[in-house]
Amino acid sequence: MSRREQGAAWLERTLAAPALVQALAVAARLGIFEAVGDQPRSALLLAAMAGVHPEGLGRLLRALAAEGVLAPTEDGRYGPTPASALLCRGAPGAFREELLALAYRDWDGWGALLQAVETGRAAAPQPEGAWLEPPSAAAEALRREVGGSAPTVVFGSERFRAWVEAILPTGRPGGPLAIGGGLSQLDDREAAEALQEAHGGLTPGAQVMLVEPVRPADPRLDPALARCDLALLAFGRGRVRALDEWEGALERAGMRLEAVRAVRGRGGWAILVASRGLV
Repeated sequence: MSRREQGAAWLERTLAAPALVQALAVAARLGIFEAVGDQPRSALLLAAMAGVHPEGLGRLLRALAAEGVLAPTEDGRYGPTPASALLCRGAPGAFREELLALAYRDWDGWGALLQAVETGRAAAPQPEGAWLEPPSAAAEALRREVGGSAPTVVFGSERFRAWVEAILPTGRPGGPLAIGGGLSQLDDREAAEALQEAHGGLTPGAQVMLVEPVRPADPRLDPALARCDLALLAFGRGRVRALDEWEGALERAGMRLEAVRAVRGRGGWAILVASRGLV
């Protein structure tokens, strides 16, 4: 395939994406993916189970089968695929929740992306923006980094503080330690204020750990992270920062970056280890 053909194929998939997102969301809300999970079923039976028009649902099912989301059988029924299994309620990952949020909560917001690009601010920012929940590997890495110490300060977004409380023991004595996160959901002023507040609550030499995604210099290394940054522009008020931006923010708050512990997996997550008052 030539470079032109590759480019055309990519654009064709991209231009088809809005219709596919809405089709997936409708099927998810109707419970179609759960209904075909154990065995293939006909459009007529699925329509009866979902309480919708048989012909209308049949057209939806054919479109999903054309995209490889459902597996058509020779007798006209539709069965599951690995993709449809991931969109069932309770399936691993958060694909179903992300799909429904995109299709029904975030859809109109993307229409304001032009305004966000023109102004640098979201047209209608959501509280704390899109929550960037650290992966499970980040929890494991943070536990190892902390060891037996309990943080004396936890700062950042409310949801991040709740995340830390859920994964780390509390009530045990430990050295001066601050753990922060959720700053990617905050604008530069808010992130600076959070770092300065943490700085004021610690003694000189205290250790500070940030659990945040770090933007690579080459966006091709993590396209999902680049899309996440775009979502923060459209819906949030924060941004995904590069390593030098984190280092500068820490320095301005009176902290010095000491180490970067990469977190396994996708998303560019890392634990940034800094010290207070040694700049």
